[in-house]
Amino acid sequence: MKVFKFSKTVVGRGGRKVKGESMATAAVEEQELDPSLPACVNLISAILAMEPSDLVISHARACGGGSITESVQKFIWDHCLSTPDDSFGKRDTRVCKRISYIFPDGCSELQSKQHSRALVFTLQCSLNMLEGDTGCSIWPSSLFLSELILSHPKLFSNKSCFEIGSGVGLVGLCLAHVKASKVILSDGDLSTLANMKFNLELNHLNIETDMPQGSEDPSMVKCMHLPWESTSESQLQDIVPDVVLGADVIYDPVCLPHLVRVLAILLNRTKSDSCKPENGDACDESVGRCKVVYNGVADGKSKEAPVAYIAYVIRNIETFDYFLSLAKQANLNIMDLSDSLKPLNLLRYMQSFNQSHQQNHGSIRCEIDMNLDSILSIRSEMVGSEIVEVIHSWSAPRSLSTSTMYSFAQRDDIEVLDEPLYANFLRVTGLDRPYRKELLSKMESDGNKVVNDIIFGPGRKKYRYCKHIAKQRVQGLTNDLMKKGKHFILIRNPLDILPSFGKVVAPSFFELGLAELVCIYNELRELGQSPPVIDAADLQQNPEATLRGLCDDLEIPFQPTMLSWEAGPKSIDGLWAPWWYESIHKSTGFNQAKRYPQTFPFSLYDLLEQSLPLYNMLRRHVKKKQSSLLSPPLPLPDLPVPTNEKILVWVGDEIVPRDSAKVSVFDSVVQGGDSVWEGLRVYNGKIFKLEGHLDRMFDSAKALAFENVPTRDEIKDAIFKTLIRNGMFDNSHIRLSLTRGKKVTSGMSPAFNLYGCTLIVLAEWKPPVYDNTRGIVLVTASTRRNSPNSLDSKIHHNNLLNNILAKIEGNNAKVDDAIMLDKDGYVSETNATNIFIVKKGRVSTPHADYCLPGITRATIMDLVVKEDLILEERRISLSEVHTADEMWTSGTMGELSPVVKVDGRRIGDGEIGPVTKRLQDAYKNLTQQSDDIF
Repeated sequence: MKVFKFSKTVVGRGGRKVKGESMATAAVEEQELDPSLPACVNLISAILAMEPSDLVISHARACGGGSITESVQKFIWDHCLSTPDDSFGKRDTRVCKRISYIFPDGCSELQSKQHSRALVFTLQCSLNMLEGDTGCSIWPSSLFLSELILSHPKLFSNKSCFEIGSGVGLVGLCLAHVKASKVILSDGDLSTLANMKFNLELNHLNIETDMPQGSEDPSMVKCMHLPWESTSESQLQDIVPDVVLGADVIYDPVCLPHLVRVLAILLNRTKSDSCKPENGDACDESVGRCKVVYNGVADGKSKEAPVAYIAYVIRNIETFDYFLSLAKQANLNIMDLSDSLKPLNLLRYMQSFNQSHQQNHGSIRCEIDMNLDSILSIRSEMVGSEIVEVIHSWSAPRSLSTSTMYSFAQRDDIEVLDEPLYANFLRVTGLDRPYRKELLSKMESDGNKVVNDIIFGPGRKKYRYCKHIAKQRVQGLTNDLMKKGKHFILIRNPLDILPSFGKVVAPSFFELGLAELVCIYNELRELGQSPPVIDAADLQQNPEATLRGLCDDLEIPFQPTMLSWEAGPKSIDGLWAPWWYESIHKSTGFNQAKRYPQTFPFSLYDLLEQSLPLYNMLRRHVKKKQSSLLSPPLPLPDLPVPTNEKILVWVGDEIVPRDSAKVSVFDSVVQGGDSVWEGLRVYNGKIFKLEGHLDRMFDSAKALAFENVPTRDEIKDAIFKTLIRNGMFDNSHIRLSLTRGKKVTSGMSPAFNLYGCTLIVLAEWKPPVYDNTRGIVLVTASTRRNSPNSLDSKIHHNNLLNNILAKIEGNNAKVDDAIMLDKDGYVSETNATNIFIVKKGRVSTPHADYCLPGITRATIMDLVVKEDLILEERRISLSEVHTADEMWTSGTMGELSPVVKVDGRRIGDGEIGPVTKRLQDAYKNLTQQSDDIF
C-alpha cells in the first residue's frame, strides 16, 4: 500500500497546490475527529478501497471543514495507514482493497445491516479491467449486484444461490452475509478461481469443493470451475438453485449462446427434478428422505420456479439484442427490474462506481442508459413442460440412414433433423458439392450454434431425431454433441455401399467415413454410453423386429407407424435430396434386399479391403445378427474362462486381438487340416518341457514334408512375446500350431503352398481341464484309434477327426472322455490323453504304437522309475482296465487326472489311490523346476 505524507500544502486535483488553512480552521484542527461521522466513514472507505487520489482528497477536505487539517492528517494515519496488518499490500501484480458498504440511517430493519453501520470485505484484485488479469478486477456490475443483495436480503436468504462468472467472489461474500442456504460460485478461468478462493478465506469463509447437499452453513461456499463453452448438462445435474446470479456477463457475442444454454439448464430444473417425494410428502435434500420442503415452507405448496438476476452494462446494443433473441429461443422470460428493484446507495464514497447518477428506465432496450447498471430478472417458460430428448443416428453414407429417418418421422412424438451439421462440414473441410453454395447460404454453418441452438434447442415434441453422417463430426464441435442425448450406430456392409456410392461423390476412405464411425462408437463407450449398433441388412430382412429392438435400447416405445411412409419427397429432406434421395423417394418402407447382389466394381477393391475390417469391427456389437444360414440367430455363448474374451493371439507374423485372429481360407489348415501342433503349459513364468515339445513339432513338420519352416528361435520368440503381451505368467495354456501355410489357389497339392508356413500361438488362461481332486469318469468308444498303416500317431497333426468321433461318444454318455482301442481291441489311449493303470503296485501303460507318445506320458514314466515303482510298457486289455487298482490319464491340458470309473465299473474303491496321489505330488514339484524361463 502506498503511504502518503500530508502537510500544510498538499497537491489537489490537477496538480493545484492548496495553501495553508485560515484561522477559522484552527479550532477544527484542535479537535479529534469522530470515526463514526459520515464524512469520516467515507474517507476511511475511500482509502481502503484505493479510490483515486482526487476523490480521497475531496473526502479529506469534507472531514476538515473544507481543508486538510492536522487533525485530518492524524486521523488518516491513525485509522487508515498505521496498521500492523501488512496483508493488504501488493501480491504479485494484484493489490488488496477493502470494500465498505455504508448503510444509511433508518436501515436497522435490514437483515444485512446487523449490528454495524459499515460492512467491510477485503479483496485481492487486479487494477486493470481492460487486459490481462481482468477476471480478478472489481467490475461495476458486481458492485451493483452486491448492493442489490444487501439491500434486498429477503430475496436471497435461506435460498440456494449460484453465481456464474464470480470473479473476485464479492457477490458470494454478500450472499453468505445475508445467510443464503447454499452459495456456489463459479468461473471459467482457473487463475480467477484461485484468487476467488483466496478472497473467501481472507474473509473467513470456509471453502468446500465438494459441498454436501443441503448444507445450511452460511460460512460454507463452494467454488467450481465452469467454462461455459464446454459445460455439459451432466456437470450441472446436481446443482438445483433457487436463484442464479451474474454480473456483467452480457458482453461477448461469442459467449452468449453458451451463457444462455447454461442459464436454460439451471432455470429449467426444479428441486423436484432431483428429489421427488413419495405420497405427496415434502422432500429433505440433505438426506434424501421426505421430511420438510425447501426454503422452510411446510404447507405442501409447490416451490416457486428458479429465477436469475443479471446485472449488466450495455456496451453494444446489437450484442444485447442478440442476447434477447437467444433467450427467447431458449424460452426464457426476461423482465427489466431496474426501476422496481433499486438497491440502496451503499458505496456512495466511490467515484469509480457512482450509483447516484442512475436514471429510471422504462424498458430493457435502447432506452437503457448504455453506461449504467441495470438488473434483469430471467425465468424459464419451460419449467414443468417436456424437455426435448435428442436421439442421434450415426452412419456412413448409403446405409439406409434416410429410410431410418423417414421411419422415425412417422412417430407422433418426434421431430426430425436431416444432417444438421452438413453446412459446418462443408465450411470446415472446404469440400465441393453441386449444392455447396446454396447449402452454405441457407443453412447454419457454425457447428456449435447448430449443436446448441438447433440440435439441443427447444422443440414442440418429446423427442428430436438427428440423422448424422459420421464424417460430418469434424474438429471444433462442442463435447455436448456426444455427451448429451441418446445415440445409436447404423452400419452397412461396404460391399453394398460402394457400388452405388460414386453417383455424386468419388468414393474414398474419407468420404465413406467408417473410421470416424468406429471413433464415435469408441468415444461413446468411454463416456459410459455404449450405443446400440444395428445393421442395415437386419432392417431389410426383418424391419419390425430390428426397430422394436432399437426402440427398446433407446428406451422409447415402438410405434407400428414406423414401418411405412408415403412415397415422394418430404418436407424434412435436406436440400441435397435431389442428388441423393431419388431411389428412397420411390419407397414406402424398408425394401427387402435383393436375393442376388449386383456385381462389385473391382476398381474399388483396395477401398473395400480398407473399410471392411472397420465394418466387421462394429458388426460384432450388433445384438442380434440375422443370418440366411442360421435362423434364428444363435445366442452368444458364455466362455469357460471369461477373461479369455480379451486376449492377444500370434497369427503369421503379428499379434492381433482375439476376434481378429484368423487365417486365410487358402491356408492348408482350412483346405485339409494340414498342420501340426503342440500343447504347452506355463507355471510361474516357466514353460514346462518347452524344448521337448518343440522337438516333436519339428519332427512332425519334417515327417509331413513342410518347407520354409520357422527356426526354433523364431518360434520361441513368438511364444514369449505372446505370453508377455498377455501378461500370462502362470496358470495358462498355449495351443501352438504350425500350418503348411497359405496356397496360391485351392487344392490338395503342397505344390500350391508358396508363402511359407503359418505360425499360430494361442495362449489362454486355462487351469487343468479335468477334476484332479475327485477324479474323472470314462467310457469305451466304438471308434478305433488310427493304425500306423494309415496315419502314424507319432505325427502330432491337426487332423483329429478320429479322436473327435470318439469324443462325441463320450459326450453322449455324459462322461469326461472316451477310451479308444487299437485294431486288435487293446487299450490305446483316450480321445485326448495317455493312459496308466496300477495293479498290485505295478504301473502299466500301453505301447505307443497306436497312441501319441506324449511329453507328459514320458515325464510320468520317468517319475515312476524315480519313485522306485515298477513300470511296464505293454499291451493292456480292456478287462485289465476294469479290474485295475488305480488308473489315471496324462496330458498337458489336464496334467495327471485320476480315473474313478470306466464303463460303469469302479476303479479300485472309487477313490484316488496312493500311487496316483504320490505321482501327482511328484509331478507338481517337477513343474516348479523347469528351466525354460521367459
